[in-house]
Amino acid sequence: MVTAPDGDGVPRTWHLLDNAARLAELGVEPTGTILCVHGNPTWSYLWRAMLAAATDAAGADSADADGSAGASGFDGTAAVEGAAGALGLTGAPVWRVIAVDQLEMGFSERSGEMRGLRRRIRDLGALTEALGVDGPVVTLGHDWGGVVSLGWAVDHPESLAGVMLLNTAVHQPSNAPLPAALRLVLRHGMLDLSTVRTTGFLDTTLAIAHPSLDADVRHAFRSPYRSASRREGIGAFVADIPVDASHPSFAELARVSAGVAKLRVPATMIWGPRDPVFSDRYLGDLVARLPHADVTRFESAGHLVGEDIAYAPLLLQWLSDHFAPAPRADADGFAEWMGRGRRSGGVAAAVDDD
Repeated sequence: MVTAPDGDGVPRTWHLLDNAARLAELGVEPTGTILCVHGNPTWSYLWRAMLAAATDAAGADSADADGSAGASGFDGTAAVEGAAGALGLTGAPVWRVIAVDQLEMGFSERSGEMRGLRRRIRDLGALTEALGVDGPVVTLGHDWGGVVSLGWAVDHPESLAGVMLLNTAVHQPSNAPLPAALRLVLRHGMLDLSTVRTTGFLDTTLAIAHPSLDADVRHAFRSPYRSASRREGIGAFVADIPVDASHPSFAELARVSAGVAKLRVPATMIWGPRDPVFSDRYLGDLVARLPHADVTRFESAGHLVGEDIAYAPLLLQWLSDHFAPAPRADADGFAEWMGRGRRSGGVAAAVDDD
């Protein structure tokens, strides 16, 4: 738990996962930060494999440097055990991983206030400023956390080094209906019943994993949401979906989606097409906005693609392919590192100026 301001400057209690202390114990300097943002109705637990794999890779790098064995100290899944060795990541970039519970969600504070998209993006910016996260940063988001992470990316071009996404969307076509699952939840009288008063929305989300989640994993995802008062943020998140131009968050979503189209940093997407919400229509829109992005589809995976497949080793390999270890930890070193783009156009310019 940390105390840091929200976007309005009010001190809030945030729950987050952060391997910075473990990296310091290992004596390794991170190349940059992976900023992980969950969606609805999950929490930072969603990113446990990313945290474990990145920390294990740092431990392997440290052991290689001093001849001693390193251990992450984090519980990971079988899919990421030994990821560093299996992928040959010794000598690869070392990443600090911050996985945040958004306010009103997970184990972060319940303020009882409505937090629309713009406010959530500002909240995340205030948190990273308080944590001293100044780049290089690679964002990682899923579901509505994908939109929030991309909003942070658009607003922090000076720190942004890359973008990673699991199933998400940044634009709802005006000539296409919302996905049927969301239309059902948003029907009059259904929103509060399905998301707050009962665990219906949460249970349905957890039930569409491929394969089914283990009982202990389902229990962990439910753990912050044991009472109706703890689930109010779930309902508020659904209510904040901009169904049309009259919605309060519509303009902010349009701002973010337009900004995403100007990003020129390396980008990658891992996609599960068996998703009743984020269909290939939304993947196509993201690819049109980020035509340089690497896209990997797993045909057997769905909305909870981060649970369906071992995504963390894949993303670490992608990061290793695109980013060399930072030469030193000062400002000049950061500028030098940001200028080492391996893709056309490099990573020095985070966005187009036009």
